[in-house]
Amino acid sequence: MELHLAAVQVAWSATLYATPAAFTRRMLDLGSAAVAEAGPRPRLVAFPELIALPLLLTVAGDERALRAPTFAAALARLAPTHARHWLRSAWRARRLAPAAIYGRYAVDAYRIWFDTFAAVARATGAVVVAGSAFLPDVDEEPSRGWHVRDANVHNAALTFAPNGRLLARSAKVHLTPGAEQRAGLQRGRLEDLHPVVTPLGRVAVAICLDGFHERVLATLDGRGAQVVVQPSANDAPWDRPWPGDPRRSEGEVWLAEGLRARLQGRTSLRYGVNPMLVGDAFGLRPRGRSSIVANVVDAPELADVAQGATLPGLLALAPDPESEAIVSVQVPHPDEFALPSGGSGPLR
Repeated sequence: MELHLAAVQVAWSATLYATPAAFTRRMLDLGSAAVAEAGPRPRLVAFPELIALPLLLTVAGDERALRAPTFAAALARLAPTHARHWLRSAWRARRLAPAAIYGRYAVDAYRIWFDTFAAVARATGAVVVAGSAFLPDVDEEPSRGWHVRDANVHNAALTFAPNGRLLARSAKVHLTPGAEQRAGLQRGRLEDLHPVVTPLGRVAVAICLDGFHERVLATLDGRGAQVVVQPSANDAPWDRPWPGDPRRSEGEVWLAEGLRARLQGRTSLRYGVNPMLVGDAFGLRPRGRSSIVANVVDAPELADVAQGATLPGLLALAPDPESEAIVSVQVPHPDEFALPSGGSGPLR
């Protein structure tokens, strides 16, 4: 049996978040395009990191905030009329901003995010990884309705089943130094990362920087994950000199040393899907080329799919690092592979 894997490279802009309806319509359109060639195959559609973050401004209902040049400027424009609500949120959560600001809009922003991608899953019949947002943990139960269950704010992703039911919330473990820490985020826990059972096999999420960490990939592999999704938003030019070695470019290192390389020789992990955010909004200009990669060690079944790849295991790559794109492949189900015999070693 074959699977259809798709990474949606979304170009964000302020207009995308003008209204909940505008956001939902665009995500439905992109989801439908992502499965256009899926046929009857089980399918997975993955969206980028931070795709739902600006919904915090959407629910604030102030167009001036959406037009602000940065998130900090957006909050400054909201402050005169919203500060008293932030203080109330801070009192309830027993903590000050920025967690209090997220908490003020958390439930409404979460509902738009949740409802949008549940609808995408139902419309496409796909397992959907709905990118990520900076939000506290939101839950629903009859006596309280939708509410903030835990005020700690994470960079977290949601995964939906093809019928639109939520399967998992996955919090980022390794925060980007500086930016995410200044944003008031708490680290997720490695022990909380688990794969979920789907028609495509066991699917797990490792948000952006997590996909570069050996501990994260080893943990997911050891827990039987077969497909790992790495939603990403890399706020750096794709062709800039890489800070770790200026002789190499950002994009070169991303593809040579990232998820593709770290999948090779794993016991259970077979595929990686890396949707990347692009565009220009709120003072951020993320860039990147979305990709789909495979563990090709002892995998002759993937020879045809990987034919012509510039790097071992690179199955598909977005054409450029700035434009909206959909990257997709059809590949054998991971259950069709024999477990590696060991000793193959990683490909670099």
